[in-house]
Amino acid sequence: MAPSTRSSKKAAGPSSVEAEMKETIRALRAECSSLKKKLAAAEPSSSSSTSAAAAAVAAVPAGGHGGGSPVDDYVNTSILHLVISRGGWLTLFLMSLSLTAAVMGGFEHTLEKHIELSYFVPLLIGHGGNAGGQTVGTVLGAMASGQVDQRDWRKVITKETITGLGTGCLLSLTTIPLLHVMKISKHVSVAIMATMPALTVIAALLAAALPFACRAVGGDPTVIAAPAMTTLVDVGGLLVYFMIARLVFT
Repeated sequence: MAPSTRSSKKAAGPSSVEAEMKETIRALRAECSSLKKKLAAAEPSSSSSTSAAAAAVAAVPAGGHGGGSPVDDYVNTSILHLVISRGGWLTLFLMSLSLTAAVMGGFEHTLEKHIELSYFVPLLIGHGGNAGGQTVGTVLGAMASGQVDQRDWRKVITKETITGLGTGCLLSLTTIPLLHVMKISKHVSVAIMATMPALTVIAALLAAALPFACRAVGGDPTVIAAPAMTTLVDVGGLLVYFMIARLVFT
């Protein structure tokens, strides 16, 4: 009896395993068919949301900034029209840059006593333009892609201003080796290191605010925002620099 029992168990073993495998295959097939049905049901809603998003992006003008010209218009716009439209604003901002001479003239006595201050005027002006250029490019790109609109101006300006403060403090620390190598006096070094965060904050704040201001009055931020920012940062940055220097020296 024992040999026959063992043989029957051996025969039953493979058949039970085969039955379990078939059952598992059937369960997997049922699960796959269920997933296919769910995916098929989800496709219409996802396609509608995708088309809605595409429509929203398409609704933003190619100029993207409330007054900018679409790409097709840009291609067909004459060079003379571009010269006139841009030249007027650039002339205005060029005249405004004459205020930098007035600022330097007002602090002529300070410059005469501490000639080292003049060494860093180009550096600070260039940094202000770089910092503001980064910010205005970021904001204009976000506006063009529809990531932000006119209602987001507070959030954008706050975010960029705080970012400018952090960046300015970081760059202020990076100037220490330069000041040490150039053997700049402690007072001038303090003035430069204190000016760097203030200048970066001013540049970031203006660069973030001007695109929204241009749209609010119906102007084209792509034409106005960047040169306006550069002009205001140059004049304001020099004023802040010399005021901080005067405070340090007194």
